[in-house]
This record gives sequence, C-alpha cells and structure tokens, in this order.
Amino acid sequence: MNTTNNDETTVLISSTGIPSAVSDKRSPNQRRLAVYIILASTIFERLAFYSLAINLVVTLKSTEPNWDPSNSATASFIFFGTSYISTLIFAAVSDAKLRRSKTILIGFILYIIGYVFINFIANAATHETICTGTSPTHSSIFTEHCGPQIIGTLVFTAIGVGAVQANMAVFGAEQIQASKVTSRYFYKYFIAVNIGAVIATLSIPLVQNDSDNMTKANSYFYGYLIALFTLIISAGLFLSGFQYYIHVPPFDSVILKCIPITINAYQTWFKYRVNKNDNNNQRRDGYRGIWNNRNSISQEDSSFPAEQALSFLDYAKAANNGKYPDRIVNDVKALRTALIVYILLIPYWIIYFQIQITFPLQGQQMYIPILHDNDKIPISWMSLGDSVTIIIGISMLAIFVYKCLNAPKRRVSIRVKLITGMILASLAMCIAGTIEIFRQQSCVLGKSDSSLSIYVQLPQNICMGLAEIFATVASLEYAYLAAPRSAQSLLMSLQFCLLGFSSFLAKAYFSIYSTTTSKFDFSCLDLNKWTYTLYFFVLAGLQIPFIIIIFICDKKFKILKLNPQHTETQQFQTS
Repeated sequence: MNTTNNDETTVLISSTGIPSAVSDKRSPNQRRLAVYIILASTIFERLAFYSLAINLVVTLKSTEPNWDPSNSATASFIFFGTSYISTLIFAAVSDAKLRRSKTILIGFILYIIGYVFINFIANAATHETICTGTSPTHSSIFTEHCGPQIIGTLVFTAIGVGAVQANMAVFGAEQIQASKVTSRYFYKYFIAVNIGAVIATLSIPLVQNDSDNMTKANSYFYGYLIALFTLIISAGLFLSGFQYYIHVPPFDSVILKCIPITINAYQTWFKYRVNKNDNNNQRRDGYRGIWNNRNSISQEDSSFPAEQALSFLDYAKAANNGKYPDRIVNDVKALRTALIVYILLIPYWIIYFQIQITFPLQGQQMYIPILHDNDKIPISWMSLGDSVTIIIGISMLAIFVYKCLNAPKRRVSIRVKLITGMILASLAMCIAGTIEIFRQQSCVLGKSDSSLSIYVQLPQNICMGLAEIFATVASLEYAYLAAPRSAQSLLMSLQFCLLGFSSFLAKAYFSIYSTTTSKFDFSCLDLNKWTYTLYFFVLAGLQIPFIIIIFICDKKFKILKLNPQHTETQQFQTS
C-alpha cells in the first residue's frame, strides 16, 4: 500500500526495488531556507558563468587576442558544448555513487581552478609566460594567439560547470517534493539563473570595456577576477546551507542497466518466438493431437502475457520470464522516452545558442551608440532583452496565469508550454532574418558597419526570452517530473547533454556558412547578402516540422507523460 507522510521526502511504494523514504525532520522555515540558499548560490554561480560565456566571442575577436570571428565562435561552441555534455558523467556519478551535494562541491573545486587559470591568461603580468611559443595565425583555433592554452582552460572550466549544473537544479527540487510546489521551484530557479545573467551582462562588459579600441590595461583580467570572487561566494553559500539540506543517498543509475536489460529483453523475446513457432508447428500434426496441443499451448501462454500488451523492453521483466524487477525496466523505458523528447528539442536548442553566438557578431557590425567618454555601449547588453523578459515574464505568469490555471483539474500541460516556446523561437529567427535584411540595406559605403542601430536587435532577444519562459522551463519540469528516482540527475543532465550536442550541431551549421563566405563575418566590406539572411530563416523553418512531430508523438504515444511517483506526491505545500 502506498503511503505518504509529512516527514518523508519521497513516497513509500511497495513495488520491489523502490527506495525507502528519507526522513525529513526539518521545520518549514528550514526547508525554505535550504531552497533559498541554493537559489542564492545559483545566482552567483550563473554570474560567474555568464561573465565568461556571454562575452566570449567578442572578447576573443577584439583587438587584444585578435582571433578570427569564426574561431571565436568555435571556442564558444566548445565551451558551451563541453559544459553541457560533461553533465552526463557527473549525473551518473551522483545518482549511483556520490550524493548530489558532494558532486556539486567537486564541481565547484574544478570550476574555481579553471577560473584561476583564466585570470592568469588574462593578466598582462602572467600572460606572456603562459602563452609563450604561440605563433598567431587564423587557420584554426589552435593556431590563434594562445589558442591551445585558452581552449584547454575553457574545456577544464566547462567540466566543473557540468558537475555543478548537472545536480544543482535537481538538488534544489529534492528539498521540496510536492509536484505543484516543485514546478514553482523551477520558475524560481530559472529566475535565479537569469538574475545572474543580467548582473553579469550589465557589470562585466563595463569593466572589460568590450569595444575593439582597448585602452585600459588588464581590463579583461579585472572582469574575470570579479567573476572568480562571485564563484567563491557561490561555493561558500552552498557550503553554509549543508545543515539545512535533505541529502538523499545515492541509489543506482539507470544508465548502467540499459544494455543488460536490452540484451535480456531480446533473449526472452527470442525464446517466446521460438516457443510460439513450435506450438504453431504442432497444430499441423493432425486432428488426433489437437487436445494435447491445446494443453501445451495454454501452459506456454500462461508463462507469457498477450504479445500485443508488451513493448520490447517489457520482456526483460521478471513477470514476463525476464531477469529484472518491473521498477528497473520501467526506469529504462522512461529514459528511452526522455531521449526521444530531447532529440525532438535539438532544433530549439540550436536556435537558443544564437543569443550568445551570432547575435553579438551581427550587432558588432551595426551602429553602436556611445555610452560615455567615447566608449560604446557593450554589445552583450542587447541580450538583456532575453534575460529581463524571462524574469518579468515568469513572475507575471506565476502570479496571474499559472496560479489561476493550477486549480484542481486545471493545469498548463508541458506539451502546451513546449510547443508555445518552439513557435516563439521560430518567430525570433524570422525577426533576426528580417532585421538582417534591413541591416544590409543600411550598410555605409566603404565602412564595415551598418548605420542601423543595434537597438533593433531587442525584438529578437525579447522573443527568445518569451520562448525560454515556455520551452526551457517546461523542459526542466519534464526532466525532473518524468524521472524515476534512479535517474533524476541523469534525465536533467541528459537534457543538458543533448543541449551540448546541439551546440556542436550549431557549430557544424555555422561552418557551412563560414565555408560559403570564406569566413563568418557580418562586416559590410565582405557582404554576401542572402547567405546571412538565409542563416536565420533556415533555422526558423527547421523548427516547424519538429513542432508538428512532438505534438503527434505526444498525442499518440504520450511521450511527455510524467512519473506517477511525482504527480501523486503532495506531502507538503511549502512555497
């Protein structure tokens, strides 16, 4: 019999193999404090992350490093891709071996070490020592100035980012288990992520002065030094909350069981087919043995349920003569379904990366107003349209819309949120392509920049922010609420892993256009009008068939179905 209790963090389920509940003796105030400490730590960690990520392309392309624009974008793709793909490894470790809190601390250590090396490279006093022996050319990222050192440091830092990112969202959600409250937690988590992004976008570019005319020595170093301190604050905050956290012990990792269960399912299925064929052959032996054959068939049929009721992996269940308990097989099936969902989201993630990659490159060749003392406004400020829209939009939806719709028997489904976000992402690319047409028409003869103001990029960034409010938050909800206990971090990091894979696909798509134009540069002096315009419109068109596919698959196969263990858990309602 299933039971729940206000002092338990998971539901007691009688099925074989389900983990026992973890006692939670915290007061409601301690639960809230645990959540808000995690959210505060997330703000400072994301501040450090975006201090590096959001300005990376422009930083490497500027006068001091003077990287080729295509190689600068490649370095950014590598950083994003590695940070997301490495989450898969750390998710398996935290689910099966280490507690999530320990894995996060390991991630913080790697993260901080990586940032220390970034500061050594950025500091004029130590730069030449680290970057000796490099002969800058533009043929590849490793032949750029300090290329191997920069790429190696970015990859190492990204691995630390992956360890933190794989577990932070899930660890926070574990502190509150009721499904509706968990959904509200993801709204708060995503707001925290974007508060960190807004602070980083507003402050770090001013310190680093990301215009091409660098006049302040060590400006990049001071910016990254500030980011290092915020990262240390984030780790300190996370440590300070240890006494208030619920630490769910590692149970197992479903990823280790995928291959054995698939093999066992095939073996059982094959035996069943052989048995069925033997019985069919016996029917042909003649009328005299009919009654004996019926007895034989009924005995065999009793060992296997009706074939039509089974999926392939169901043959691995002990109830169907397989080796594994139902719970373990169902966990693997949930992982398979999640993989399908995330594959269908790849075009959305490719569009998502344009905020950090092509939008700044496009903006760099537009008219950039002066902020003060002949310093232009930071190009990365345009991405504030995305982050600020997310913060305001989620707050408005949570207060006025979702609160009303989340009454009993009324909910905004994950399918509706995902499809709405994907449509908005496609619209954002259409806006970017349209703006690119007007930008090209406003090119000044003999100059690399267009006379079109960079402020016209705000609509495409705002539209992407609206897309993230629906699709990205819904994907976080799905990753947690569809996950079995043995795959909570795994499903969350599987999403990040596919996001990282999408980063490399985005780089491949980016490279097609780099080859077409010799280099990917929006400069008016080297303009290929339709190439850059088509870049955005093709992305918009690619999203449409995947919207249709995900709608049909969910209607027919219920691929967005949530785990009953989460949807039925309503043990406490803390906000």
